[in-house]
Amino acid sequence: MSDHPRRSADGRAVRASHGEPPSRPGVTASGAAGPGAQGPGRAPEAAPAGEAPPDAAVVAAAASETVPAESVESLRAELAERSDQLLRLAADFENFRRRKAQELADRGRYASEDAAQALLPVLDNLRRAVGHSAGDGGGQQLLDGLRMVVIQFEQALSAIGVEPVETVGARFDPSVHQAIGGEESDEVSEDTVVAELQPGYRLHDRLLRPALVRVVHPRHGSSAPAGPQV
Repeated sequence: MSDHPRRSADGRAVRASHGEPPSRPGVTASGAAGPGAQGPGRAPEAAPAGEAPPDAAVVAAAASETVPAESVESLRAELAERSDQLLRLAADFENFRRRKAQELADRGRYASEDAAQALLPVLDNLRRAVGHSAGDGGGQQLLDGLRMVVIQFEQALSAIGVEPVETVGARFDPSVHQAIGGEESDEVSEDTVVAELQPGYRLHDRLLRPALVRVVHPRHGSSAPAGPQV
């Protein structure tokens, strides 16, 4: 091994210790990074020229590829179930809204039902009074006055939506008529109301009370079908 010292590029002698590794650019003799070495806190090196930096969507897609397929399918199934629940909830709410709106409309439409029920017996008594006055030969003025009261009651009931049920000459309808007597006849082909004993009334399309009537039925053996017998 030569004892001549090594010289640097500028001609100065370089003394090397036995067992020390030769120095490298950017690394000191103690092994610490010297100037030019990339250490903590330094900015990462720029991408090579002509190469675009990685796109965020590409990075996200690459990251999603690491999620197991079973988890993805489970999440999709749960999302579909939640969507179906929301649709059913929206439909139930719409039905509830419509039902409440109908209830409010009916409440306003039939608010006078109790008043109408209370007035009907009074009207019946007035009619009876008129009938007795006419039969007993009472004063004509009293009779006319009672008739005027009856007309006023009927007008008041009509103003709140109360209308009488059609009776005499109409086909017998058990939904609005209550038969309390009947007879057979060859002159009718179906059960027909021939007399009204007490009028019935409707409040709009709701029956307040049925009309008490007498009914004539087709005679047995006729070609017309027989109705309910009383």
